[in-house]
Amino acid sequence: MKEWPVFEQPPAIAFVDVDGTLLAETTTYLFARIMRRRGLIRRSFILRAMYHGLQHRFGRLDYGRLVAFGLKSIARIPVVELERIAYDSFVENVKPRLYLGAVEHMNAMREAGTAVVLVSSSPRIVIEPLAIYLGCADVLTTPVVIQRGRLIGTGQGPPCYGEGKLYWAERWAEGRGISMDETVAYADNWSDRSLLERVGRAIVVHPHRKLRKLAKKRGWLIIRPRRPRLSSVR
Repeated sequence: MKEWPVFEQPPAIAFVDVDGTLLAETTTYLFARIMRRRGLIRRSFILRAMYHGLQHRFGRLDYGRLVAFGLKSIARIPVVELERIAYDSFVENVKPRLYLGAVEHMNAMREAGTAVVLVSSSPRIVIEPLAIYLGCADVLTTPVVIQRGRLIGTGQGPPCYGEGKLYWAERWAEGRGISMDETVAYADNWSDRSLLERVGRAIVVHPHRKLRKLAKKRGWLIIRPRRPRLSSVR
């Protein structure tokens, strides 16, 4: 069983998906659980998050509807409070659930000169603590508009989902004069195939049937890192 790869020639950039790729959970769902526990959102938000998580797993997520629902649900909460909750969620839920060896692998790539960039459909606020912990060069997510300290809507450009992930990754590489052929992408979902097909090297993590079949056809590396023991997760 293959876990994390070793590169003879380090890639210039590693575009790394988060949910299902670095941990076998949905970070937005973990974030929502804390918000629900603190009485900031309704139980229906959790149920909707679970539903969309299943849709994402099978590559059928209507990301536009998800974003609109999510922003409406938290628009009244100050961004600074959301940032605190995201940090608490990272400490309590995300960090303990990272696949074994994920942190060490990302550290090794950074030390070899690779810019590690998270590319996620989860909101930047939710992902930022993980990016800081991993020493990432940047975080690519759907742009949002903040007014008077609150999230009010999405910004310009496509959502960072499906082909949108490729759009933002290409812009990031182009802005630094780096060819996509010099990059690697890590992802787990059928919806990520556009990005996986465009990079120089593709790493597929715990793929389901459709993506596994495509990965074998394309000759992509399939890895299956282990989850941490449940007893070690708080």
